[in-house]
Amino acid sequence: MRLRVNLHLERAMAIPINHQHLLTGVVYRFLESADADYARFLHSTGYAPEGETGARRFKLFCFSPLRSRRRDIQGETLWLGPGEAEWMVASPVEKFLREFATGLLSEGALRVGATHLPITGVETLPLPRFCETMRFKCLSPIVAAVAEQEGDKRWTRYLRPKDPAFGERVRQNLLGKHSALHGTPPQDDRLTLAFDADYLAEHRGTKKITFKDIEIVGAFCPFTLSGSRELIELGYHAGIGEKNAGGFGMIEAVK
Repeated sequence: MRLRVNLHLERAMAIPINHQHLLTGVVYRFLESADADYARFLHSTGYAPEGETGARRFKLFCFSPLRSRRRDIQGETLWLGPGEAEWMVASPVEKFLREFATGLLSEGALRVGATHLPITGVETLPLPRFCETMRFKCLSPIVAAVAEQEGDKRWTRYLRPKDPAFGERVRQNLLGKHSALHGTPPQDDRLTLAFDADYLAEHRGTKKITFKDIEIVGAFCPFTLSGSRELIELGYHAGIGEKNAGGFGMIEAVK
């Protein structure tokens, strides 16, 4: 399910251009005000794939950046409004959505750093019709990364859209999420990701986000998913790729 938080700004308001980590804090703050035990579980533990000891755990939610028709970037500052703005949050976990909405409605505003953004309402968005081939656009960058090592030196290499390993990393990530959510693998585990070649011929197709002083590179390019409808739907709700709880991998279906 996907929620849209509607905001109304009486005047232009400033937030950091790299504000994803602040929104992660907003999510956990809303959860804590509704159910502190669940907030602690999700933040510290998360959902683990069934029967996989030491496997990566998943938060199973994603969110968009703050969006407004009126926006202006000045250095490291993003100015939003005046006027309407929105924030979208999604998850396949009913409890997450219920506790998030409860906490959100009790506060009445988004506190993003030192800026308070008044909430005018929250609504559930209609779902697209999921099928075996669908076209999407990125609302936030899609992260696929591999760990590399040379001697004692270790680092993370972020894959670019033209890297042939990108799609398989996304598929394996979704298989882990499915196991964490349902306890079983999907009946159909096929998934192919194809970025828009025409778009990449004219654009780099990546976006760099600074998250708590760490520079993260993700794909930011239209793409097509083909294969398992179950995995495609899960990616729509839980996010595509890695670091979804940090504000990465939220997508939108293109009609």
